[in-house]
Amino acid sequence: MNYEFLVVGQGITGSIVALQLKKSLRKFKLIECGNPNTSSKVAAGIVHPISLKRCNFSWRGKEFYDFSDAFYKKINTESSIELYKSCKLLRIFASFEEQNNWIGKTNNEIYKNILSLNNKKVDNVQNMFGSGIVELCSRLSVNEFLGFVSSSLLKSNMLKKDLFKAENLKLKNNRFHYKSDIYSKVIMCDGVNALKNPMFNYLPIIPNKGELLKVSSNILPPQIINCGIFSLPETKNIFTVGSTYSNEDQKNNVTIGAKEYLMKKLNKVIEIDGIDIIDQKFGFRPTSFDRKPLIGEHPIIKNLFTVNGMGSKAILMAPLLVRELLNYIYLKKPLDPMVNINRFTKKINNENIDYAKSLEFSI
Repeated sequence: MNYEFLVVGQGITGSIVALQLKKSLRKFKLIECGNPNTSSKVAAGIVHPISLKRCNFSWRGKEFYDFSDAFYKKINTESSIELYKSCKLLRIFASFEEQNNWIGKTNNEIYKNILSLNNKKVDNVQNMFGSGIVELCSRLSVNEFLGFVSSSLLKSNMLKKDLFKAENLKLKNNRFHYKSDIYSKVIMCDGVNALKNPMFNYLPIIPNKGELLKVSSNILPPQIINCGIFSLPETKNIFTVGSTYSNEDQKNNVTIGAKEYLMKKLNKVIEIDGIDIIDQKFGFRPTSFDRKPLIGEHPIIKNLFTVNGMGSKAILMAPLLVRELLNYIYLKKPLDPMVNINRFTKKINNENIDYAKSLEFSI
């Protein structure tokens, strides 16, 4: 079978690639291995444009948010499911300095209708420095979103549940052959698995482990709170608490240290004796050396692309960055230099060169 695209990976980013290709009526196949410990499958789904620690917009934050907000609202309409909805986030200040920074921003016209001060008491929450509200905030139900995309692609025969193996990809006359199918282009959305893939393992991807808790509580507030970590209401008396960030721990298991860290942070603002831990999960986020996404075309193998390195912000960033990659592919519009992988071309090594040569084959 002939296709225009092969997409590898159905995490958040791969799902968004698939949705955009499907909407533009492109013929493609997506391959997904079903790893349960990807960051996508444990992501909380909170989306906003603010860097809470610095109390300002994150890089391209408002631009990303506006595009993603419109994108996910369209998915709601198309799916007839409320996968994405607006909410507010309560930020518990950790110091008078943070409080003053927040007050300053609320008086700035740029942050009008985005940041505000919270003047209401929040039951059971200790906030001696006060709190603020991120008014421009939403939540994507990530697992339901991934399930919707998977179901939609399966119905259209666009999804293959399989482990992608780079050694099975071959190239002849500028066309990619993978098993019994032929593709004009390949987009890799394989997250931390790129480190094991000779296509893009020269890129400085850093697996960042995140652990979350599922807890039961009668005292946690029925709203999203953030105090360096977050508490997210799921159903009545059930909450997700997270997340940790570790570049050092690469083990495929949950840890006592992460559980203790999260509960200690939570104990600073609420009495944890009234909280029972039900479950603990982990996932690995693909982050980059310079903390910017990794988007673009392979420097040697033409029509081979990657979308990676968004860390915990894939839900926020991916819709627009995927659109920009597709505009690069079809319209030759330049990619943002901050994300373009050509900034790391000098890191190409002999393994990558040998792999590129090995793609060529005779039928």
